[in-house]
Amino acid sequence: MVSSKPTNAGFTLIEMLIVMAITAILVAIALPGMERLIASQRINNRADQMFALFQFARAEAIRTNKPVLICPTKIRKNTATDNGCEKFTAYDEGRGWQGFLAFNDVDMDGNYKADTDSSVRVVALNQNTNIKVMQKWKICNTGQKTCNADISDNKMLGFMPNGQFGIGNGANANDWTIGQSNVVMEIIDSHYNNVNRRIVITPSGKPVACKSGTDNTNSFCALQLP
Repeated sequence: MVSSKPTNAGFTLIEMLIVMAITAILVAIALPGMERLIASQRINNRADQMFALFQFARAEAIRTNKPVLICPTKIRKNTATDNGCEKFTAYDEGRGWQGFLAFNDVDMDGNYKADTDSSVRVVALNQNTNIKVMQKWKICNTGQKTCNADISDNKMLGFMPNGQFGIGNGANANDWTIGQSNVVMEIIDSHYNNVNRRIVITPSGKPVACKSGTDNTNSFCALQLP
């Protein structure tokens, strides 16, 4: 006579341990690739934001017939704190400033004043001290295959009403170098040095988004930065 008593089918402890071990191995294999994919997406996102910022700043300068300047800024933690300009030299591996402020220089004095000038866009590359991406900035001499000059002192980036690009600060035209140099910005993942993107701002003010490999329209895309 066949028993009608139901049987309890399930996993044994050994089978569960084997499944857990296999899962742990698969996770250990897949995790580095996933982290690298996330890093690559983050770098592309930050580079796209900066490229859009440069395009917008140039268009806004032409539209308003006033310079639009870009300076590093500390990302404010609340609305009670105004964004302001920091020096490029205060970078301190991302701890000195975390993003960029673009403003319409209404009074054309070459500096940012919150009560006079008009902030047009802020881009955050890092949030506070959570450093996920690093940056390199170099000035490249036009007509020479060099990219070794730094953005020093209180200098900032500027797009002029005629669309040209310049570097300087202050109201004195002699303190600005306009239409003479390329500037290279490289964004690098803080954990994967070979995950990076580069943008070149040309003397004419046109930003170039460098591509991977050799398919680039600007010679400064492939130069090694010091």
